[in-house]
Amino acid sequence: MFIAHGEKFRKNARWIMAGVLLLLIPGFVALFTTTGRSDRAGGDLPTIHGKPVAAVEFEQMMNLVQAQYVVGQGRELRKTADTMDKIKQEAVLQLLLDRKAQELGLQVSDAELAQQIRRLAILANKEGQFDPARYRQLVLTLSNRGISEAAFEHVLRTQLLHDKLQQLIVSSAKATPTEVQQVYLPLHEKLTIDLVRFEMADYHVPVVVSNAEVRAFFEESKESFRTPAKVKIRYATFPIAEAQKTIQLSDEEISDFYERSRFKYTDTNNVPKPLEAVKAEVTAELLKLRAERAASDRATELTVKLVRQSDGPKADFAKLCAGLNVAVRETGYLSAFDKLPELGVGPDFLQKAFTLAPDQPYSDPIAGSNALYVLEYIDGRPSAIPPFEEVQEQATEQVKKLRRYAATLDHANTVVTQLKQWVAGGKTFAAACAELNLKVETPAPFTVAEEKLDLPSAASIQQGTLGLPVGAVSDLVRTTTGAVVFHLRGRQAANLADFEKDKEALTRQVLQRNRQALFNDWIQVLIRTDQVDFKVKPRPTDTDEPVTVN
Repeated sequence: MFIAHGEKFRKNARWIMAGVLLLLIPGFVALFTTTGRSDRAGGDLPTIHGKPVAAVEFEQMMNLVQAQYVVGQGRELRKTADTMDKIKQEAVLQLLLDRKAQELGLQVSDAELAQQIRRLAILANKEGQFDPARYRQLVLTLSNRGISEAAFEHVLRTQLLHDKLQQLIVSSAKATPTEVQQVYLPLHEKLTIDLVRFEMADYHVPVVVSNAEVRAFFEESKESFRTPAKVKIRYATFPIAEAQKTIQLSDEEISDFYERSRFKYTDTNNVPKPLEAVKAEVTAELLKLRAERAASDRATELTVKLVRQSDGPKADFAKLCAGLNVAVRETGYLSAFDKLPELGVGPDFLQKAFTLAPDQPYSDPIAGSNALYVLEYIDGRPSAIPPFEEVQEQATEQVKKLRRYAATLDHANTVVTQLKQWVAGGKTFAAACAELNLKVETPAPFTVAEEKLDLPSAASIQQGTLGLPVGAVSDLVRTTTGAVVFHLRGRQAANLADFEKDKEALTRQVLQRNRQALFNDWIQVLIRTDQVDFKVKPRPTDTDEPVTVN
């Protein structure tokens, strides 16, 4: 599922998995590579075998896919035409997967679902055990984004069902010893390079730009100067801990709660533990749940009072809060990107704040980790592009920086061309650099598989060594502050003893890559054989936000 963290591949994962999109809902694998037709108007229902998909079924699947996105990304989907096209395609793919799973008699039991929830990494405490409090917080957070607990469980159940289907489809995939070794060896050769940097900071030729150039730059890139929208609010706080002090639980209530949720308290064999063994945990969970509900009830009481007064003069938010003995605080102007760690709230707090307006000044209760909140709109400032005069100095510095960067690259390209010619002609790299007055560094030996390499544009350098002959000079590698070029001084063969140590883990990684490729191919065949027409309008560009999970 989107929020579950899969096994973290060691060492070589980012290389051997390059180009393979590992997504937790299998249908998303094919989302950007579908070969079904897409030449019809986007408003039509998709067809399978030439027949339109049932409207109700399709709408339900569209809702599910959007819920998957919210669960996976932790924020609501920006509904552009492009993203909705992709959601539409994904809904069709998941319909196909559901039908295939049904044909094969695959199902997901309640016990399997409960076990999967308990395995979610984000719900584990420091000891790695399932934490009911984290689960409650997750449910509250999702609820604020319009995803109910039932919808969340449906997302997980669908993921488990599709996982079962995928496992069945890819069961024939293999990773041969030869293949695994071929993956390992080039990634673990010890590489020695000589490195030359070309830094903007070393470019001392004065850069002069005219006001006309700066204004033209401003006109071409106005959006980069845009200031974000801001909002100022008051908020009332309803602490959960305060509500908890007034709650008393009976043994009968604890027993009833345990019976309804006993699959959350299973042992390693997925068998529910007896109540006596988990009574303290069950009591704490129920107490927290009741306290959250009580705090929510108090917050709702305030919103009801605010609504009742909405037809007359604007309600006195502070006075109503004082009558309920609720603390009120006021913020400064906040942007949507600000963080409020002291409140223990997620992005939904500010998302709700930005939906408020003078004619709709109050929010519904918003859940935080330790309290619920009700917001009152005070003032707002729209997003705006400032006048050129206000940002002229900033724009001038940006233009100068761009000119220095371009000049640095031009100089570097000229030098690298000369270096390559001289080295190809038999001159040593060191001698060529000395003649060109270049400073040469020799970093410590490294491998392509290393994840933390203290080099500029390290990943590009590592990638550039693959297939480069010893003694050759690389192409220019751009960095954020200029560029580098390197000379491959030597390769030392990978240690086969280390390969034997890593062989088991690496075999799993290569096998996963092969399984994913096999499943991708199977999906493409399924789309063709079922004659899927997504009825998505082709678009000349793809500038909208893609629907992805990481």
